[in-house]
Amino acid sequence: MSEIRQNLATRQWAIIAPDRLKGNIFSPKTNPLLDTWPEYDKNCPFCPGNEERFPNVEIERIPSDDGNGWKALCIENKYKIMSEHPECPIAPSEFERDGIYYKFIGCGHHDLVIESPVHNKTFGTMQHDEVTASVELYVRRFRKLGENPNNLLTIIFKNHGKSSGASQQHPHSQVVASRVVPNHVRNLVDESRRYFDNEGMCVHCKIIDYELKSKKRIVYENSRYVSLSPYAAPIPFQIDIYPKVHESNFGTLDKAHIEDLSDCLRVTMAKLYKRLSNPDFNFIFRNPPYHDTDVPYCHWFLQIAPHCITPGGFELGSRMSVNVLPPETAAEELRAIKV
Repeated sequence: MSEIRQNLATRQWAIIAPDRLKGNIFSPKTNPLLDTWPEYDKNCPFCPGNEERFPNVEIERIPSDDGNGWKALCIENKYKIMSEHPECPIAPSEFERDGIYYKFIGCGHHDLVIESPVHNKTFGTMQHDEVTASVELYVRRFRKLGENPNNLLTIIFKNHGKSSGASQQHPHSQVVASRVVPNHVRNLVDESRRYFDNEGMCVHCKIIDYELKSKKRIVYENSRYVSLSPYAAPIPFQIDIYPKVHESNFGTLDKAHIEDLSDCLRVTMAKLYKRLSNPDFNFIFRNPPYHDTDVPYCHWFLQIAPHCITPGGFELGSRMSVNVLPPETAAEELRAIKV
């Protein structure tokens, strides 16, 4: 029997329908594991040794332990979504008019974080210090981009695999700063504010407290972070990683928090890597705009979305997702995987 569940933070509905599996184990299409790929590709623009053929503009790096190379590298994206045009104002200004419509030059910034010098790695196969290097760069770039008053929002995300939108195999993620805050993000903030005004506490803190007591949907936790399969997960094996205590500003993470976040991310990704055999996935840091940080109603988190199913006509027509795998089952299966 199916069950319709509501996400407490967004009020969106999802349908949990395990009967559609017809008694079978959930087995999505699998990819070759990364150890079947080469560690170096002469045609890769991000592999060390190819700099002469593929010159990049370096922004900053986390050096390797011997000081002769790097663990993680931040470079400018050659194919930017947003960029710092000379015409960009020094502070937010009125939008332009195009007849009855509004428009604005694409002011912002677009970086790439190259997560490893090794071509065939991913967070699920890396060591803790390797993941930490990338997370350290995320935090640094988030802080730096927030210094520009035109950057109202910074989105940190990763595409892995063809169905995720990835165009390069080498492990990398992206950091985009934008002058515009999309309605989807505003809605998330507005719903969080509404819940805080009605209930007196952060909705995500409420979710975390409940899930830590319930334990049914917990995948992994350490002293500061927890990964869980959300109650109204719209897709199989969606995982959210939360700070256990209230944090609205991703840029305030210190070394200890970066270390623990990296541990939670590495273990969670390793479990997904093993259970789903190197799945295509996206992950997105769900952080509020800069002007909604350091507030009691917003709580940043990291959302991991494997590409396991394809939406059909009902999903597109109703805007409700149908998830054939209960999140309790997904969490139980992932907890059992040793990494």
